[in-house]
Amino acid sequence: MNTLHQMIKRMESKDTRGAQPGLVKAGARRLIAIFREKDSPHKIAKGMALGIFVGILPIMGIQMAVVTILALPMRGNLKAAIAGVWISNPITFIPMYWGYYKFGLLFFPAKQISWEKFNAIVSTASEWNWREIWQSISRIIDLGADILIPMWTGAVILAVVFCIPTYFFTKQAVVRYRARQTRTR
Repeated sequence: MNTLHQMIKRMESKDTRGAQPGLVKAGARRLIAIFREKDSPHKIAKGMALGIFVGILPIMGIQMAVVTILALPMRGNLKAAIAGVWISNPITFIPMYWGYYKFGLLFFPAKQISWEKFNAIVSTASEWNWREIWQSISRIIDLGADILIPMWTGAVILAVVFCIPTYFFTKQAVVRYRARQTRTR
């Protein structure tokens, strides 16, 4: 937790010595902006947890739409929910899906395939063509139960496991950040 507070302090004071360049600085700025939202810590934490949950699900390409649709009725902070979804992206999703698949095999035994075959199959299936949406959906269905069921099983279990502590960590971080901001004013 101290590292998070130190990083936020540096970002606020524009003292970036010792901070990692690029993505970490941009992420810290976005995190500060979310902590400054007018919403309650509970609502921000709920949004972040929802974003992590949806970000883990193997639904690359529609995660932003899904989290937006879910954040409104669940009354979670939309900016926090969108930030949570960013844990998966076009660079990380295939290794993440592989991890979900391997983890899911512990709960749903199926015919195992190699990393190379998995990578090739999932890469091809994930090439969305919005003009021919049914063809894209059929490529995913063609992955079959031996891949889809273990992958979804692993993803849902991990999504629950990670979203719960995310809620508590985020709520505590927002409360502490705001308390520190109040003390410094």
